[in-house]
Amino acid sequence: MVAYVAPTRALTPILDIGPWRDGSDKAGVAARFDRICREIGFFYLVGHGMPVERMQGVLTQAERLFALQDSVKRDMLVGHSRRGYEPFAFQSLDFDSPPDLKESFLIGHGTGEDHPYVQAGLPNYGPNVWPDENVLPGFRAFCESYFQHARGIAEVLMNIFATVAGLAPDHFAPLLVDPMATLRMVHYPPQPDEIVNNQIGCGAHTDWGAVTILMQDETGGLEVQAASGEWLYANPMPGAFVVNIGDMMPIWTNGAYHSNLHRVRNRSPHRHRYSVPFFMDLDYHARVECLSAFMPPDGSPRFEPRSAGEHLDLMYRQSYGLPVA
Repeated sequence: MVAYVAPTRALTPILDIGPWRDGSDKAGVAARFDRICREIGFFYLVGHGMPVERMQGVLTQAERLFALQDSVKRDMLVGHSRRGYEPFAFQSLDFDSPPDLKESFLIGHGTGEDHPYVQAGLPNYGPNVWPDENVLPGFRAFCESYFQHARGIAEVLMNIFATVAGLAPDHFAPLLVDPMATLRMVHYPPQPDEIVNNQIGCGAHTDWGAVTILMQDETGGLEVQAASGEWLYANPMPGAFVVNIGDMMPIWTNGAYHSNLHRVRNRSPHRHRYSVPFFMDLDYHARVECLSAFMPPDGSPRFEPRSAGEHLDLMYRQSYGLPVA
């Protein structure tokens, strides 16, 4: 359990990837990405190319979805593919704390029933679950379009990281053809000022994969722990995403990059909070291990190599209180 201590100041790093995208200063963007990830694995992302209208639109779609009747949402309950609706108090991201005060809807890469990974029964693969078009017109089309746009931004960030590591920019491309990528819409109801039993909207945790791209509304509530242990507010910034790196980055970099603890507390006792993180996770069979540019002189990295899929499956089972194989 990570006991709640309120932040005292705000997150500040900003990464502008515009000069990478237009080719005017790729080296400068890569250097700033490297510096930020060594200091703190969280930053505001600008120059990403997604229109503000689309960024705001995905929050509107989330609000529409969660306004549906409970019976309609429960008809879309999440299954083996880990796509669909998760009710309130379904997950505990801080494993030793009570369940999170949130409900979620998960949208994935959308592999068909005939895909070899689906046929093999691998988790995080399979068709998406959608509300009926008559119930929520336009929802699916918007979400599929947003998913692809967010995926493209995540791939740019992976290209930047590959360059930092002295690799070809498209080094990770083969591992992102069939990724375990997930778009998660999240609804946090108003929370009283008093915190009982350390239960908040989303308990303190690190993200499990490679890169997370978060769109959040104006309510605020995301909080990030710096390497010093101090908690920081990650308040909304107009036109910017909040990006953080996940647990695979420290493995690739032998701990040089930080996968920071973060949490969500809806600080408003009156307003509902909506957020939409996009998690870019690799192909299930991708091997995650220390890259040569970050290998220590003795050739013995701090972390054992692992399969991306096995790692995500373990973390998933722990956070949902499921048996661990």
